[in-house]
Amino acid sequence: MQTFTLRLSYADFLSKLVTSDAFVQDIINLARLTNAPSLLPAAFYDISRYTFAQIFEPIEDEPTRFRCVFGGGMLCADDMRRLALGKEASAHAVSAVIHGMGRGPLAHSRKGAFSLHTHGPTHSPLSVCTMPGECRRDFAELVALATQHYVCDRERGYADPLYVAEELGALKSADVSECRACARALEVWASKERERMWKMIPLWFRLDS
Repeated sequence: MQTFTLRLSYADFLSKLVTSDAFVQDIINLARLTNAPSLLPAAFYDISRYTFAQIFEPIEDEPTRFRCVFGGGMLCADDMRRLALGKEASAHAVSAVIHGMGRGPLAHSRKGAFSLHTHGPTHSPLSVCTMPGECRRDFAELVALATQHYVCDRERGYADPLYVAEELGALKSADVSECRACARALEVWASKERERMWKMIPLWFRLDS
C-alpha cells in the first residue's frame, strides 16, 4: 500500500476534531496506516480528556468520542499504553499549571513589562505591580480556588490542562482589576503556558518512540 504524509498543525486539528462526530481511535488508526503522525497528538489529547469510564463504559445517550470496546476499531496495545501514560501526564500538568500561577505571573509583573514580544523591557505605570502584598494574597487565593475547582471537585476541564490554563488567564481582567500589571501578566503567562504544553503533548503520550 502506498503511504503518504499529511502535514497539519495538531493545534488546528484539535479545534476541528472536537466539533466533529469522528471516533478518535479511528483517526489514530488511520494516521498509523497512512503515515500521518502529525494527527496523533491532537487525537490522543482529545481522548485523554475523558475518564476511563466514559471511554469504556459510556452511559446510553451520553456522547462519546471513543467507540466502545465491543464496537471494533480499538487501539492497539501500544497505543492504549500511550493513552494511559498521557492521561497521567496531563493530570499532573493541571496541578502544575495551577501551582505555577502562584509564582510566575506575579514575579514577572514585579520586574516590569511581561510581553509576548521580546523588544527589551519597558517600564510604565501600568507595567509594574505597585501593590505586591495584595496581589500576592490574590494569587494565593486564586490558586486555592482553582485547586478546589479542578483538582478536588473535578469540575469541567479538570482533565484538560489547555482549557485550565486558558481559564486561569482570564481570572483577573485588566479592565476591572485594581492591578492591571498583574492582570496582564497573568494573561500572557497563561498564553505561554498553553504554548509550552502544546509542545509537551507528544512527550506525554510517548509519540516520539
